[in-house]
Amino acid sequence: MLGSIDGDVAVWVATHRVAPLDDFFVALGSVDRLGAIWVACAIVLGVTGRRSVRWTGALVVLTGLAAFAADSISFGVKDLVHRTRPFDAHPEIHPLYVVHSSSFPAGHAATACAGAVLLSYVAPRVSPLFVALALAIGFSRVYVGVHYPSDVLGGAAIGLAVGCCAILALRLVERWTPRSRDSRSLQPA
Repeated sequence: MLGSIDGDVAVWVATHRVAPLDDFFVALGSVDRLGAIWVACAIVLGVTGRRSVRWTGALVVLTGLAAFAADSISFGVKDLVHRTRPFDAHPEIHPLYVVHSSSFPAGHAATACAGAVLLSYVAPRVSPLFVALALAIGFSRVYVGVHYPSDVLGGAAIGLAVGCCAILALRLVERWTPRSRDSRSLQPA
């Protein structure tokens, strides 16, 4: 039953696109490739928060590692699951671009959720924007016709776990990093 609902939702979303939004949702997949948008956000947080180069560097590296880990884990699961892409299973779906890997889980959703979780911890006041961006990226995967909703949820679960691990790593770095004179450290803003 879940598979039927999952397929029905994927078909409905992909066949009810709004043409002026097509390029936007395709672009969301491009900016999230390998977590690039989250690394860029980490840089912006460091610069706009007037953080030290060391702090910004640590956040950027950790964000990149989290995105890489989430993407790697999702590809490992894809190799085990081998789920057919919705555009292959449902001829009425015409994808906005074609992907050749397995469908489950959505790697973009994994990297987006990992980035959003970590950066929301660092800058809780900006977290609604991070969450909105991650949700838009997740939805874009169904919209462009390359994932089922459950693929996105599976990717988001991986991203959540990786993001929480990244927060723990950030807290360990904070604990073992000597505080600077101005006492600004890796604590959330």
